[in-house]
Amino acid sequence: MVTAGIDIGHESVNVVVLHDDGILGHATLVISGEVGAAARLAFETTLGRLGVARASIQRIFATGVGRENVTLADGHRTQMLSHARGAHWWFPGARTVVDVGAEGNRVMRCDARGSLTDFALNDKCAAGSGVFLETVAGMLDIPIADMGALSLRGSSDVVLTSTCAVFAESEIVAEIHRGTPREDILRGVNDSIVSRIAATSRRVGIEPDLVLTGGVARNAGIVQALREQLEMDVAVPEHPEITGALGAALLAREPAGAA
Repeated sequence: MVTAGIDIGHESVNVVVLHDDGILGHATLVISGEVGAAARLAFETTLGRLGVARASIQRIFATGVGRENVTLADGHRTQMLSHARGAHWWFPGARTVVDVGAEGNRVMRCDARGSLTDFALNDKCAAGSGVFLETVAGMLDIPIADMGALSLRGSSDVVLTSTCAVFAESEIVAEIHRGTPREDILRGVNDSIVSRIAATSRRVGIEPDLVLTGGVARNAGIVQALREQLEMDVAVPEHPEITGALGAALLAREPAGAA
């Protein structure tokens, strides 16, 4: 059985095509224009790259913030359930899943089947999200891909106290004017972000194995800070950004769609 999952985020669309032997292919495209049209373009582009005919896809499920606008989908599932199921596919021992995306973070608890048992969402402040990291990268003139490795060389001297993105940016500007090394600022930024993730995690209870998903999981500094603050190992999928789309594709191949 061949199924597909489409995950609509705030900034990108992730598509996964799944068959019985595993992931057939996947793609990530930056969202441009109306959500439904962006999803269709991403889906058709992915099929084109794989050389897969649309008629061979037996079921499509959409997830993410704009899932209801994906009219080509046969069903829609929540981000929490999709990420839990996708993380469980990567790591069958997963019991806690932390997803950090562009606009915030969510923490899910799941059982041995990857079914959602509880979840908690962060507050709406962008200081706990990937968008904030993008802003910081611009402020420090650092490529996003380099932020994690650079932060690992920083000291813990910088402590950001604000929970608001605007005020946190003011604190960073002050550190820049003091001549604080960029790696120290990044270490402080990561610690601040992870402190909010940890607080959200404790609301649902943290049980190993813990899996980190979402594009921010590619930031090694965030992963290390999470390990330190939660005092447990953190597993990261090979492609953390596609976990929600993978979960949607997995749900699509279940007889009842795991509603």
